Amino acid sequence: MTNRIAWRSAAVLLALALLPRCACDTVPSDAVQKCSTAQVFAGHVKTDILFVIDDSGSMSQEQANLSANLGAFIDRLATLPIQDDYQIGVTTTDVDDFGGGTNFTTGPEVGNPYPRGAIVAITQNGSGIGQAGDLVYNPASFPSTNGWGGNRILPKGSPTLIQDFKANVLVGIAGSGKEQPFRAVKMALTDRILDGTNAGFLRPGAALAIIFASDEDDCSDSAVPPKVTSNTACHDLTNKQTLLDSVGDFAAFLQGPIQGEVRDTVVASIVGVGEGTLDLACVPTTCCTTAFDRGDRHVALLQAMGPRSRLASICDTDFSATLADFANAIMSDTLPLEGTPADWHMLVASVTKAGGTKVACKIASATDSTPAERAAADAIYSAPQAGLPASLTFQGNCSLSPGDLIDVGVVCAG
Repeated sequence: MTNRIAWRSAAVLLALALLPRCACDTVPSDAVQKCSTAQVFAGHVKTDILFVIDDSGSMSQEQANLSANLGAFIDRLATLPIQDDYQIGVTTTDVDDFGGGTNFTTGPEVGNPYPRGAIVAITQNGSGIGQAGDLVYNPASFPSTNGWGGNRILPKGSPTLIQDFKANVLVGIAGSGKEQPFRAVKMALTDRILDGTNAGFLRPGAALAIIFASDEDDCSDSAVPPKVTSNTACHDLTNKQTLLDSVGDFAAFLQGPIQGEVRDTVVASIVGVGEGTLDLACVPTTCCTTAFDRGDRHVALLQAMGPRSRLASICDTDFSATLADFANAIMSDTLPLEGTPADWHMLVASVTKAGGTKVACKIASATDSTPAERAAADAIYSAPQAGLPASLTFQGNCSLSPGDLIDVGVVCAG
């Protein structure tokens, strides 16, 4: 929870306590005089979260593990110090099969198309329990989204968020055995936005989080001639090297403009690595026996995406700690401000740590302070620009952790 307080002090002593530049017994000459016009409040961030889940024949146990432990993910998001107005969608790893087909051939959706990046919902029974693999799909009922219906894009404030989320990860085991999560993501964020299927998922100004779960490596081959036509070829280490060479292209896509906007993007993968060790070499036979392939391409992608990336083993019997850690990775350290201080020197902030210790944050300006002042500061103020609000980015003694509380406001002498 974020403490949204505008400080409106008329006391010189408060200015003295928080601003070393003040004289001991006088109001600073540049202090804001009219508090009513100088209020600054803690704003919110937004994150669009996409889960990409393998729905091939070996994933029933892993999907149940996800569904059972999603509460840990939501609970941790609730503790982030900067309030996040997130929304969540789920898609599958289905794009086509090794023969080029694009429809389900078995299961509840036999004859219907693979999602190919469409955000999906799962049919629920009368008790709100998801019916694994029974996608909500009906072109006649949902023409504007190309047949994909149900509660697909789940906002933070939805009263059925947990119920729908737990249902929607049960995507079943009748999907393609050619797992192509990278292609599915690219389609979800481009083609499926443009054709209206995923309209509303990518919001202006929102960060992006992508979470993969698969017991086999990515086999996206759109940039690899010749086309991969067998599961053996997809997992062969020699051929994998060719596939690995295209990971950089996908990372560049995620780091570049998506729908006209460069986004703060975090990626996490639950894939074929050793439990605890996150080792690739012992998969699939020695240290991770429920993974059918080592996650080489996922590991390469996470390395390309930087230090906020997260990696976990699909062999873990309980995903709760993993999902809580993934929520930590989503945490923003930049607080948008509602209102702009007349003078950033009058801006004050503190962070109360989860243990109860309150830390006053020394603030510097991104443009008006020297490099040394910025390096020594605990928060960096950025003025409004290019349609973005003013903001504070926390660092140093005020680096943020889950459970922290932020106070922000303006010292004024009125």
